[in-house]
Amino acid sequence: MVMSPNVQPGASDPSGADLPPSPTKGQLRTEAWRFVIVGIINTFVDLGVLNLLIQATHTGEKGLHFMLIKTTSFMVAVMNSYYLNRSWTFRATGRHKSLVRSGSQFLIVSLIGAVVNVGTASYVATFVSPVSGLEKLWPSVAALVGTAGSFIWNFIGYKYIVFTARGHAAYQ
Repeated sequence: MVMSPNVQPGASDPSGADLPPSPTKGQLRTEAWRFVIVGIINTFVDLGVLNLLIQATHTGEKGLHFMLIKTTSFMVAVMNSYYLNRSWTFRATGRHKSLVRSGSQFLIVSLIGAVVNVGTASYVATFVSPVSGLEKLWPSVAALVGTAGSFIWNFIGYKYIVFTARGHAAYQ
């Protein structure tokens, strides 16, 4: 169900359920900045866990061991991201979905975000001609473009699919 712009906050949809209030521009801006901050924190969590595990095991700098350790660090960062986005960025409390349901949705949105990120970055790095003078930096530029694409996807997915009140998902 998509909310109609004519529906007043606190009104009921045809099923009789209360609709959540429409977000204000200020609220969206605050959530977007919090989302950026959580992303930065999660980058440090991911890299910290990765390097801690590499140091603790004296392995994992490449190959299968790296892949296993990187998967572990990614999952720790995803769990941290879920907790921070649920409790702080989007302040999902009260009548919201169960932890299992929202956690599963969060993981699915995150995995789609990873595909968007890697796919977009790979496309730019492979098929878009580098801007003159940026040839050596082009892989980083491509990665930033991928990050921007996944940022947009993840923000929309988390806000309107994962951390929305039960029965009020934007795409029912």
